[in-house]
Amino acid sequence: MKKGFTLTELLITIVVMAVLASIAIPSFAKSAERARANQAIAYLRTIRTAEKMFFTKNGSYVSTCPTVCPAGPVTIATSTLIRNQLGAEVSTADYGFSVTQTTATFTATATRTVGGATIILYQDSKWDGTSTYLPCASGTIC
Repeated sequence: MKKGFTLTELLITIVVMAVLASIAIPSFAKSAERARANQAIAYLRTIRTAEKMFFTKNGSYVSTCPTVCPAGPVTIATSTLIRNQLGAEVSTADYGFSVTQTTATFTATATRTVGGATIILYQDSKWDGTSTYLPCASGTIC
């Protein structure tokens, strides 16, 4: 009597493992993308806090003008400027961040480096964007 597995048993095992992997891998990818979006949302909340603190101290959201600001909105488009102007640390590994400011309002935007999906946080704490992982319904406060 020989000991071991038959070719049929091995093939069935491989097929079952392939089916399980085809279910698990997309689920893992979706979870990883949700985690990246949640990190971007946390950074946007950090930017909002820094903007609110800056406004409380200076009476204006605009922090990038050395002396006289232009008439239109001012945009901070790099993590270095966000850190230097607002004191907020953001990582640009998965999302790029920008802040558009006027004296009375600001809009913070996170743009996914792959695919370009956006998450937007407005000065009045409303959320918007094209990402499927917004923290709440578009245009609402949460």
